[in-house]
Order: sequence, then C-alpha cells, then structure tokens
Amino acid sequence: MNDGGAATWREVIEKHHSSLVDELSGRLDSELRDAVTRAVAAESSAAGEKLRRACDDARTAQVESLNQVLRRMRSSAEDKAMDLLAEGCASFASRLVVLVFESNQAHSIAGLHVESFDMEAAPAILSAIESLDPVVAMATAAEISTGLAAALGGAESAQEAKAYLFPVVARHSVMAMLVASGVDLSAPIELLCEAAGMRLEASLQPEAPPEIEQEIRQEAHHLESHEGEAADFVQLAAVVPASETAAPRSWNDLTPEDQKLHLQAQRMARVRVAEMRLYHEPELRRGVDACDIYGSLRDHIDPARDQFLQTFLSKSRTMVDYLHLEILRSLAHGDDRILGYTYPGPMV
Repeated sequence: MNDGGAATWREVIEKHHSSLVDELSGRLDSELRDAVTRAVAAESSAAGEKLRRACDDARTAQVESLNQVLRRMRSSAEDKAMDLLAEGCASFASRLVVLVFESNQAHSIAGLHVESFDMEAAPAILSAIESLDPVVAMATAAEISTGLAAALGGAESAQEAKAYLFPVVARHSVMAMLVASGVDLSAPIELLCEAAGMRLEASLQPEAPPEIEQEIRQEAHHLESHEGEAADFVQLAAVVPASETAAPRSWNDLTPEDQKLHLQAQRMARVRVAEMRLYHEPELRRGVDACDIYGSLRDHIDPARDQFLQTFLSKSRTMVDYLHLEILRSLAHGDDRILGYTYPGPMV
C-alpha cells in the first residue's frame, strides 16, 4: 500500500515537473521567437534605410552629373557640344555614337567611330529624321546600316539588341543624332539631346545687334506718341479694302492724310511684330511647335490689336488690318494654321 502510494506520489511529482519544463520551454521558445523577430525587423529596417539612402545618393549624384554636363554644354563652344553630349550620355548606354548628316551621308563625330554610310541604308534613321522624335529599332544592318550595326553589336540581351535613336533638333531640323544600344534610362539621354539642340539653335540665331534693338525702341516710342514719320516705306501698289463688299481702291485714290495713316499703320504693325520676335522668341518658338502662336503670345498680341484698332482702324474707312497681315507673314510664315484655333483673325 505504501509502496503503491509512494509510486503514485513520484508520478505526480514527475508529471508536475514535466509540465513545468514544458511550460518553461514554451515560454523560452516564444521569447526566442519574439527576440528573433524583433532583431530581424530591426535589421530589415536598418537595411531598408541604408537602401533608401543609397538610392537617394545615387539619384543626387545622377542629377548633379546631368547638371554639370548641362552647365558645360551651355558655356562651351558649338563644336564641343556633341562631344559633351556623348560624354554625358555614356553612363546611360553601353555603346553610342553621335552622327551628323551631309549630302545624304551620315558621319560619326563623337562616341564610337563608324565609317560614313548612305542614309538610304538606314531606314530607322530616316524615320527619326522625318518625325523629329526618338525611335527604337532593331540594331540590325537592315534597320541602321551594316557599319552602325557592327559598331553597336555584341548584344548579350534583348535590350542591347535594340538601337535607340535620339534626334538633336534645332530650328525644326535634325542637326545630329545620337544612336545607342544597351540603354538603361532613355529619359536622361533625351534630355541631353534636347539641351544640345538648344545649344545649336542658340548659335544659329544670334542676338540682334544693339543698334537694331535701339531702332525698334525708338520706332515704338514714336508710334505711341503719334509722331512717327513713314517716309521710308515703299508705297503700296494697291490697298486691300476694309470690307470684302467694298470696291477696291488704288493707292492714288487715297487722300494724302489716308496715305500717311496707312504708312504709319504699316510701320506700327512691323515694329510691334518685330518686338515680339526679338523679345519673346522662346514663347514664339513654343507657339510654333504647338501650332498655337496666339496662345503663346496672347499677352503681347492682344494689346497690339487694341492699339491698332484705336489708332488706325477706327480713324479710316479704307484702313487694312496690317497687324494681322504682319503677324501672318512674319510670325506664322504665311501658314494661318499655326496661329491657333483661338486666334480671332483680322479685325476687318
């Protein structure tokens, strides 16, 4: 009986001990898991923060590199612009070449050396020239010519098997073209090509000499004070009637006062439009590109229209809207479609 009772007591003790051990093991396992989870989370957070800092540093370095290239391109001579373009784009492509075109031949002037080739042998290049936009084509002889395909060859991936064509545009013409393979990021290359085009355009459009600017200011001042003389204008052979239903009238039919007013109106129109071209050339260029010259120059065209209406159109039944004619001739080069659909048209 006692033996049986003692055995039962030991079993109780062992079971209790076993349960305590299990409970302690469970607590230890739970605490260990919690500790491991916290450690992993902390390490992951630290790694994430390091990764974010590394990405920020990389972006900052990339932006600064682009800024340096843009600053150098802005201050460099025209003949150095293409070398700087190739240098600035080198980190965004595995292979690249800058081409210029002359007499239907393409010549390499920066980056990889490529033997001159006939542009007809590179339909992808012709397509980019026609569209003025970047083009992506296969880097094959049939698309970009044999020599250029060989220079950009050695493709180890589908990405490097493509040729990226970036036109350098100035004054609505392709002045050069950067062709690259293995492009990681196309946006920085496109940006630098646009900057190179602006640099070339600046060299093609010199600023007006100071004496011309002074002449325009003097003419504008004279007209605004109604003291301008129009003796240096060539007389019109005929005057367009103010109304389409009115009978045509020749220059000799006008009174001397009307002739003088017509000549002053011509001068005022030419001066005001010349001011727009001289002092607001960037807005004009944007308007031409967007086929909306009026939208870009509205703040300058509307006051000129008001002045012309009050000074000339309201004072003569024979007056012609010379301002509209000058805007059409000088700003839109005779194409009224690029004036924009909001342009109000002639005032008479």
